[in-house]
Amino acid sequence: MAAKKNSSGSALATLLQGIGFLLAVVLVAHIVFVLFDFQAEGQLAQSVARAAEPLALFFPGLIDAPSRVLQVLLDYGLAAMFWMLLGGLLGRIFG
Repeated sequence: MAAKKNSSGSALATLLQGIGFLLAVVLVAHIVFVLFDFQAEGQLAQSVARAAEPLALFFPGLIDAPSRVLQVLLDYGLAAMFWMLLGGLLGRIFG
């Protein structure tokens, strides 16, 4: 028999998955801004960069890359995958 899921459990799961997704979106936006050399003087790029720094956790510098672009891809891409996986895992646990 399949267990019934209550609506509060699925709402919490959706919320946790959504938070993980939004954190990953901020990190991916930072990657895109660096890849396409978005104006660093712009308010949007600065805000996203400031938000992405603490979200990257311990990933910056974990793997050394020969170029700056590849380094940003590794650092923030790994962090984005981490937040997506954590949000999905917590969503599964609490859903």
